Amino acid sequence: MIDKNSEQYLKFEELWEGKTPKGVNINKKNSFRSRMKNSCHQEGLEFSKLNSFLVYSGLSKKLDDDTIIKNDIKVSNPPRRHLRNF
Repeated sequence: MIDKNSEQYLKFEELWEGKTPKGVNINKKNSFRSRMKNSCHQEGLEFSKLNSFLVYSGLSKKLDDDTIIKNDIKVSNPPRRHLRNF
């Protein structure tokens, strides 16, 4: 699970909401979410807040190649069968 009190998660949360010292900046929020969406698609993950955090924190690199995260659950596809020559 994700430690929601960690420094890294709190920084991610600020970027996700677009919080700045002067208030909320919608352009920064949209820009960050767009970058996370592109990164998730490059990693082969669905775009969500959880998957975006995994990409942001680098935890997505620790997953297997066939692992997909859906709703906070890691789903691994079984390995493909090789075609047999008869």
